[in-house]
Amino acid sequence: MQCKKCDGELTVQRQCRRIRLKCQKCQQEYQIHEVAAELDAATEKLLEQYTCIIYD
Repeated sequence: MQCKKCDGELTVQRQCRRIRLKCQKCQQEYQIHEVAAELDAATEKLLEQYTCIIYD
């Protein structure tokens, strides 16, 4: 999945009690609900591994 800001690659970042998508190029972080409509199949597959995702 690509970053909205710079077209860098977004990766899943697990932090204490939360999951974020973080750009490897510009370091921009996104909450899941900010990019939920744009998730690709590979990212959805990764997120399926987590039993719950907390929106904060």
